[in-house]
Amino acid sequence: MQKQKTRQILIAFTALLLIGFTVMCPVMAASEQVYTKSASFGASGYAVDAAVTITAKISWADLTANRTVSVQLWNATDSMETLESYTVPYNVSDVLTPDGSVTKTYTPTTALTEEVGTTTYYIKLFSSSLQVDSDPITLVVAASQLTMSVTWQDQNNDRTVEPNELVTFTGYVNWAFVETTEAHSLYVNYGDGDQLLSSISVTAGSGSQTVTDSHGFNAAGAKTAVFTLKDATGTAVKASTVAITVGAPAATTTVVQTSMVNMITANWMYLAIAGSVIVVGYLYLDKKPKRR
Repeated sequence: MQKQKTRQILIAFTALLLIGFTVMCPVMAASEQVYTKSASFGASGYAVDAAVTITAKISWADLTANRTVSVQLWNATDSMETLESYTVPYNVSDVLTPDGSVTKTYTPTTALTEEVGTTTYYIKLFSSSLQVDSDPITLVVAASQLTMSVTWQDQNNDRTVEPNELVTFTGYVNWAFVETTEAHSLYVNYGDGDQLLSSISVTAGSGSQTVTDSHGFNAAGAKTAVFTLKDATGTAVKASTVAITVGAPAATTTVVQTSMVNMITANWMYLAIAGSVIVVGYLYLDKKPKRR
């Protein structure tokens, strides 16, 4: 009898615990939804050690009560940090809106850009300690990239450079995934030493700059224009050499010698006709009666 009473007491106590847990941690009904409609990093790629942002659109549908939502950043297996916890609808003073969404931008405190590479992370939503959604986001961390190219065009646009004709050179400097802004200088050497063309500020992130210069070569021959991009320490980081030929190539004269035999061989038919006419004419004149 005593055992039966003890069993009843335990069952009742357990039921009370379950009821209390349910009150403290309400579970969403099957029709209710809180989910990540979209999530992504703020840029397609980041430089090493750059700060990142994450944009996430949180949506909900068919809510019957306000829900506390925890937005967390995970790697493949573990939680890295909680980005934010708030009540849906986001503005708790609003009247309950069964359907809606809110777009949030987060700046993680966890260092995510220490190494070059591509990594998949996850934005996970939790409500009442239960995971209700998970959305993968891909982070690209790239090494600094800097490129330079040079094109040229002569003054009359015929791609044939004459002595003292102006040639316009255009240099294109492009960069991406740069961590911090750096001062660079572009130099050109037309055969008489380096000359400063322009200062170039390689800004953090990505960007480009175009530089032009005109020059004429006063003598014919093979010429070069060497463009060199140097950093703040004077170290060359990029170089491009343009080769140009000044002056048209010398005209060549071909002397054709034709022998008498070759001439006769090539024109024997005409020579035979002419010879026949001469012979016939001579015979005709020889047989004609002479006047006394």
